[in-house]
Amino acid sequence: MKKIIFIAIVVLATAVTSVALAQNINNIPKEVRLAFKNGTRQPDGRPGPNYWQNRSEYVITASLNAETSTLSGEESVWYFNNSPDTLDRIVLRLYQNIFKYGNARGWSIGNVDLGDGCVIDSLKVDKGVKQASTSSTNLVVRLEKKISPGDSVHVYAKWHFHIPEKRQVRMGNYGHDRFFIAYWYPQIAVYDDIDGWDMNEYLGATEFYNDFSNFDVSVAVPDKYNVWACGDLQYPEKHYSKNIIKKIDEAWSSDDVVSIINAGDRKADNVFRRNASNTWNFKAEYVPDFSFAATKNYNWDAKSVIVDTISKRRVFVDAIYPDNPKTFANAAEWAAKGIGIMSFQLPGIPFPYEHMTSFSNGTQNGGMETPMMANDGDAISKTSSAGLFFHENSHSYFPFFMGTNERKYAWMDEGWAAYLTYQMMDEVDSSNNYMERISSRFASLNGSEKEVGLMTLSYNITDYRAYRVHAYNRSAMAYHFLRDALGDSVFKAALHEYIYRWQGRHPIPYDFLATMADAGNTKLMWFYVPWFFDKAVADLGIKKLTNKNEIVIENYGGLPLPVKLRIEYSDGSIDEIYKNTSIWSSGEKALVISADAGKKITKIELGDNVIPDINRNNNTFVADTTSGQ
Repeated sequence: MKKIIFIAIVVLATAVTSVALAQNINNIPKEVRLAFKNGTRQPDGRPGPNYWQNRSEYVITASLNAETSTLSGEESVWYFNNSPDTLDRIVLRLYQNIFKYGNARGWSIGNVDLGDGCVIDSLKVDKGVKQASTSSTNLVVRLEKKISPGDSVHVYAKWHFHIPEKRQVRMGNYGHDRFFIAYWYPQIAVYDDIDGWDMNEYLGATEFYNDFSNFDVSVAVPDKYNVWACGDLQYPEKHYSKNIIKKIDEAWSSDDVVSIINAGDRKADNVFRRNASNTWNFKAEYVPDFSFAATKNYNWDAKSVIVDTISKRRVFVDAIYPDNPKTFANAAEWAAKGIGIMSFQLPGIPFPYEHMTSFSNGTQNGGMETPMMANDGDAISKTSSAGLFFHENSHSYFPFFMGTNERKYAWMDEGWAAYLTYQMMDEVDSSNNYMERISSRFASLNGSEKEVGLMTLSYNITDYRAYRVHAYNRSAMAYHFLRDALGDSVFKAALHEYIYRWQGRHPIPYDFLATMADAGNTKLMWFYVPWFFDKAVADLGIKKLTNKNEIVIENYGGLPLPVKLRIEYSDGSIDEIYKNTSIWSSGEKALVISADAGKKITKIELGDNVIPDINRNNNTFVADTTSGQ
């Protein structure tokens, strides 16, 4: 298997009725309404009968000069226009122009690593180039001959750039012969049914939105360098000794971690075959991007994990790291455990790629996902490290398997990664309070002037703290309490239906929201409007206690949340009452919960640390024992 693995999903919901989102939301953007009219998308969340997306075939040859920290390359790209539109231009992304003097960035990096950016040495297009102009990170090429529907265009480009050495933005030269290369080749931007060409500049904060393409990539590196990449290494016997090949094969079928390369192998000069090739060739099919790592003197651990009990399909899970790691020596084990959790718990879909590599860049913090590869820091804490591997690897589903537009809707992937990671954190350390921290971060900005709603386009958010809460925390809370409202089985079945409908495609928020309601056979506007479209506030409070022991709970902030009560009585007994988030589905702003009418209440406490609340002053009721209840 050399490509994305499409999944056939059995949806557990027994009744599915169309709950058209378009009929329930005012002010649906005109671009989305036009997509409904054109039949590329449907109001119930399904791809329309006229849905389409474009694709490319990349053949890339690149050369890494470690001494000068330079990468040079050339590519032949065949771009296929599956749209009904005639295209008079193509748009190429030059990501490394983020380091070009005078260009805009999401934050200041001073003069460190600034230079010429991505230098195009040669550009040829078989349709002819009428005009080529660079804005910042976009190169717009106007064509002499247009690309008709069903037609294709061939692009040849030759380029080079300096690999950043001090201020790495998701990739770079990390010193000590350690390179992680991503955001690196001239990439044809997405042309879709919503926006046409994606003209948003890469400023550093917002990340992926790519078409699914095929890659044939050859990378030349200095002597004794090893290369790992997206896709399959072609002819590994051209590089590795028989000893290493044997251990790779062993890891493919092993439930235990295999040390493929270690200090002993390197000292014995038993890693590479004699006269080993320094040009490494990888192929990947139907993936949204391509990255690679090149290093000397690294350790390589690997094992495999079954992700599908029916087919017994295994995923190769490996970790590469320098000597004397803090926690990275456990990376292969923890990453494999996380992939098992993803496959069988949530999302509960077999991991969609054939391998997953975790690369240690040698720094302490940070992580960055790419298809089949993650660029990770080496955290001191075991719990933090395990959570990092899970978070970055979970992006294999969102945005890579699902093809979401993170540039516009970062919460459609970062929110899932932030939420799903609780599963791994609980496995490693049940006392880690992960969801409490997510809730606290959300509550810290909720209701403030700085907070932005989830439907605010991510690239329009310039304040980084606001972006983080938008992309990671409010969205994670929304998924968590949507699950609470629907119940585990319905939520999981609806999520599976969403994945089934949109795997390998480009869903937008309206597709997700409508599918969850449609597959869950329920109306959810009471939840969607305050959580996704408005900036409702987390503030439940105890309004009063009646003489019949009826507890009135007011939703002062308007955000649907579960109601959790701890009631103490004068006889020393305690009741705990929990009402899930769906208790607000009727649209009421207050509700009444009856306690034991035959007892005297002395104290009531509302909420817990996972349920966010920006005003906990109204969360406790204490009876006045001097005057009676």
